[in-house]
Amino acid sequence: QLLDGCDLLMKVGDEYRIQTAESSAWNDDFLSHCNSLANETHRLDVERDDRLRRKFGELVNKLSLTQGVAKVPRTIELVFDSRLPGDAGEKVCVWVRDGWSADESSVRADARQAGNQSPTVFVFIPKRSADDLRRQLISYKAAMATLDKRGHPNTPEGVEAHAAMETTRKTADGKIRELIQDAFSGVRVFQAGGQEIHAADLQEAIREAASNSLQRLYPQFHIADHTGWARVYEKAQRGAPEALKSVGDEGVPANNPVCKAILAFIAGGKKGFDIRKHFEGATYGWPQDAVDGGLQALLVAGLIRALDEKGQTIVALELERKLIGKTLFKVESATVSTLQRLEIRKLYQRFDLRVTPGEEQSVALPFLEKAQALAERAGGPPPRPPRPVAAMLDEIRRTAGNEQLLALYNQRDELHAAIDAWTHLAERIEARLPGWQILERLRAQAAGLPGAEVLAAQVDHIEQQRQLLEDPDPIAPLAARLTQLLREELNRLHREYLTSHAHGLARLAADSNWSRLEPEQRETFLADRRLADADTPLVQLANTVEVLETIDRLPLRAFADRVAALDSRFEAVQVAAAQTMEPEAQLVKLPHSTIKTEDDLESWLQDARNLI
Repeated sequence: QLLDGCDLLMKVGDEYRIQTAESSAWNDDFLSHCNSLANETHRLDVERDDRLRRKFGELVNKLSLTQGVAKVPRTIELVFDSRLPGDAGEKVCVWVRDGWSADESSVRADARQAGNQSPTVFVFIPKRSADDLRRQLISYKAAMATLDKRGHPNTPEGVEAHAAMETTRKTADGKIRELIQDAFSGVRVFQAGGQEIHAADLQEAIREAASNSLQRLYPQFHIADHTGWARVYEKAQRGAPEALKSVGDEGVPANNPVCKAILAFIAGGKKGFDIRKHFEGATYGWPQDAVDGGLQALLVAGLIRALDEKGQTIVALELERKLIGKTLFKVESATVSTLQRLEIRKLYQRFDLRVTPGEEQSVALPFLEKAQALAERAGGPPPRPPRPVAAMLDEIRRTAGNEQLLALYNQRDELHAAIDAWTHLAERIEARLPGWQILERLRAQAAGLPGAEVLAAQVDHIEQQRQLLEDPDPIAPLAARLTQLLREELNRLHREYLTSHAHGLARLAADSNWSRLEPEQRETFLADRRLADADTPLVQLANTVEVLETIDRLPLRAFADRVAALDSRFEAVQVAAAQTMEPEAQLVKLPHSTIKTEDDLESWLQDARNLI
């Protein structure tokens, strides 16, 4: 103590040294800062309050707070202000005040006034060794200011003076910590209502008070306090009606306490975000798994329905968890009994749609789509009959949820009858449509043939009057008659081809040049001009299919052109034979002219003679 009080000495670490001129200058700065700080109480108050808050935070932030068997993590909010925040009733606040800004009696009074339902915890840190703490705060901040001002000198005397000032700062800092620790040893913790919490240390006291506050903040937490809600959601999301068994509930969702509370809150309709916020907040504090699991269980049970942002119904199995917040939930105004659901499932079986009991809503849309597709197959453009009117499907489609299921149930007899009628029509159309398509091909191929116009008019009449399904079948007789027309025309052309071909071969046989050719040369000349036996058109006419296949290979116009070209082709063969046997031979094309009189004839003969 004598050494500490001697102005000629300075302490460096654990040693005392005689001050130098440099250290004396540092000390003068230090004393100057001390004098300034002594008159600036607010700076000392800020430093003291900051240290008190940091110390309290170090102790309390280590707490790991959970609630219930579900171990829902909870947080507490530290409040060091002179008053509580406006939303203090919606969370656990630990309101910390000290003896420098308030007295213990005021803290107790505020705790009693808050009442036994408030979740706030009141903490008082007593004012101890105030003068010593003030002196040490002045020393600490004066040393910090001196160090900041002087910086890091590079002379031996300056380094020694810096070390001495650093020792002063550390010494003051250590004593401040001791004094604050002493103050914290007397901390008082009060539950709202005025009851003081006694515990081994501050952490335990805060933990106990916060646990009590959680009971006050979330009085309905115990209803959803179960570890199985995550499994409830997973099962319900897959459509399992017994999902609540994961939380030990064997009953129906309507009687489950969590589901009942959610159902009551939804009322006329609530967004998923608002539902979560309500039940995760004050009074309930439920985990999100419980809220989402309850919603999904209600949805599968048909007690509520989900709508997307466009107002379209979302099937339970298609509701993804990430979309729950944006989804609008509404309570179903109608309920569907087990017997009614059984009849609905029988209706679904008409299209081989399998559904697990309780998931009928998820199959309603596929059923309506298949029924609509069947109705469209039961009619169509001419010559089919008009498509049947499926107004009842539109009416059912405009409903949603349980109302849609009830609409299906109430119109089940009409739907069964319609499905039978539409199926019968669709099957008859599919049976006769291939015949109609063949008739259209025959009509197109026979256009321009003698007698075809009358038959084409009858085909048009069938189409205009939608007589595809008339009895007796009007298509087969017309197809037979058109087939015969085409058969006769093909036979005629075939005969002309064979006759013209035979005449051509006879002309070649009488030609001296042709007879002088080698057999291989003859075959080559005929093949080059498609006059060989292998080039003879294949005409098969046993039935309608063969007639159409023959026309596909050899259209009538092309066949007629081929017959007409036979003479010129044989003539070309004759010329080729002549040019082969008589290389100097020349082909002369006679002039064209119209001859009406003997004079015309003589004129033409003279022109031909001159040309030759």
